[in-house]
Amino acid sequence: MGQGTRSGLPGTPDHRGGRTSDAAAACPADQGRPLKRGAVFPARCRRGIFPLIAHRVLGHHHEQDSPSDRRGCGFLLTGGCLPIQKGRFPLADEPTMDLHHDDFGFDGEASRSAKPDFRRSSDRYRAALKAGALVLWWADLEGRICAAMGWETLTGQPDRLALGRDCLDRFHPEDRGRLDFRSLQGRDRLQVECRVRDAQGHWRWVRARGVLIPESEGHPAEWVGTLEDMHEERLALERARYLAERDALTGLGSRRTLYEHLHRLRGKDATASVVLIDVDRFKAINDLHGHQIGDRFLVRLAQALVACAPAHAVCARMGGDEFCAVVADAAEARALCARLKTVCTAGMALGAVFCVPDFSAGIADADWSALNPVSTVLRRADLALYSAKTQPGSALQFTPAMQDEADARELLLHAIGTACRNDEFFLEYQPIISLDSDSPVAFEALLRWQHPTLGRIEPSVFVRLAEQNGMIGELGRWVLNRACADLLRAPDGLQLAVNVSARQLAEPGFAEAAAAIVRAHGLDPQRLTLELTESVAVSTVAPGAEIEALRRHGFRLVLDDFGTEYAALSHVSSGLFDGIKLSRDFIADCCTADRAWMVLRHVVNLCDDLGLTVVAEGIETDEELECLRAAGVRLVQGYYYDRPRRLSELYQTRTAVA
Repeated sequence: MGQGTRSGLPGTPDHRGGRTSDAAAACPADQGRPLKRGAVFPARCRRGIFPLIAHRVLGHHHEQDSPSDRRGCGFLLTGGCLPIQKGRFPLADEPTMDLHHDDFGFDGEASRSAKPDFRRSSDRYRAALKAGALVLWWADLEGRICAAMGWETLTGQPDRLALGRDCLDRFHPEDRGRLDFRSLQGRDRLQVECRVRDAQGHWRWVRARGVLIPESEGHPAEWVGTLEDMHEERLALERARYLAERDALTGLGSRRTLYEHLHRLRGKDATASVVLIDVDRFKAINDLHGHQIGDRFLVRLAQALVACAPAHAVCARMGGDEFCAVVADAAEARALCARLKTVCTAGMALGAVFCVPDFSAGIADADWSALNPVSTVLRRADLALYSAKTQPGSALQFTPAMQDEADARELLLHAIGTACRNDEFFLEYQPIISLDSDSPVAFEALLRWQHPTLGRIEPSVFVRLAEQNGMIGELGRWVLNRACADLLRAPDGLQLAVNVSARQLAEPGFAEAAAAIVRAHGLDPQRLTLELTESVAVSTVAPGAEIEALRRHGFRLVLDDFGTEYAALSHVSSGLFDGIKLSRDFIADCCTADRAWMVLRHVVNLCDDLGLTVVAEGIETDEELECLRAAGVRLVQGYYYDRPRRLSELYQTRTAVA
């Protein structure tokens, strides 16, 4: 620049004959000449690294000669410019580098002797770096870091270790190529998420940002930027990604993982078979031992599934106690089920609990030519599992007949809703006979469905379907209303028994709704007996608020299907029921095996002692009748006495006894 004013700044003459202002010192980057210790950056200096980082990287806007420049060079600071030690930025290879300054022209020693506003400004400067774990850096086009500040706060290592080209070695080998400035030709900005090694040798995630400052007015082009700590943010992101792709409890893949794998196999046109596995009676494990043991069991089962599956298989937890594995073909699927069955049969020790679980499985082969093949193969496996659940412990392969049955169920499900309104349902009644008087003491209402096109549909089909799809409540209200209407036309004193699903009892307010229906017909609830059918475990509702409310309203309660896997003696002694009804299967066993008959006799004696009635249903032969009579049973029901008929037909031919 020679004689005269430097950088076009008017002022008093300097030692070269130029002029300088008392209010503005020379630009510290100008011609690399040192300034006096304690000098400050002038407001008009635009080439200092610190204002450039603030302006270009951090997004602060500078107006020429704006008051904000004079207050703090535009970087979150007020109270004046920063003191400097040198009039130029030191290079990384300078042997005389003074470790008391920060290589950005800031001199901590000078600031201590400067005015209070300068010291306050420097405190803000350092606090900002520490608060954000932020590293400010300046580098040449060769990738040599010429200055850095905040490195020690971020990594626990001295700032000097960030200087030079060796700094690149402190980043993860996979990230170095993206950070080498020599590979950034034609670009003027840098933004990379990368890993840097800290003082403990751990990799720490940081976000590197940089801006290229073009060559101008004799100053070479250079890079300036920041390193921002984002380690916790990255860990949270990876955790969220893990939870999206993995099951949090077992560590297996999620539904998303399974779908993605099947789509990849489809793209390769590779063969695949899907195995859906559902634990039999898993709810009993939770009910008996608690959810903590249930969770431990699921983890152990997941580990066993992975161990039994081929190395190339992908295993996932679909939710609850349902798991899935994708293997190469049906043969591998059957072999997996056989190995897992062996593990389960051997039992699993879960702390102090030892259980021998079992499972059902559905297998389906992928057909990539089908419409939506991924969804199709999973649906077919689910249909095969549905069929397998009717034979607990089995593993069934999908067949077209399963799809036909599913379509029929879907058709029935839609038809149930309209059947109530179209009077397609009707009730038939079967008498309950007293062996002492050989006359009926009550009649049980049995639901029937005459579909206009499908004909007579068995209750075992549509009642179960209604329970599984949440329609049993509507169906149960229709039955109770129709039974009350029939009872109004019957002789006084006639008693009716109506089946109630345990799922209905699980609905809040069922007892009040039932009492309202009965009273709306002007009937006494004591004329109705509600038989709790054991299609689902009664333990889910008894003892419960709804059962107690039903008793308060005056309904008699009978535990139906006693002798199945659901019913238990604990319910007999609970005091909530007025009687039990023996299941058809239990009666068949008692009439063919002496030990079973002895169990029956003791159950009858226990009920007599507790004041409970015992009804045996499904009686068809003289042998069954005599067997039950010998065991002490006094109330029976079945085709031996009469088939189900309309109520008006029954009480016209028999005398009802209260």
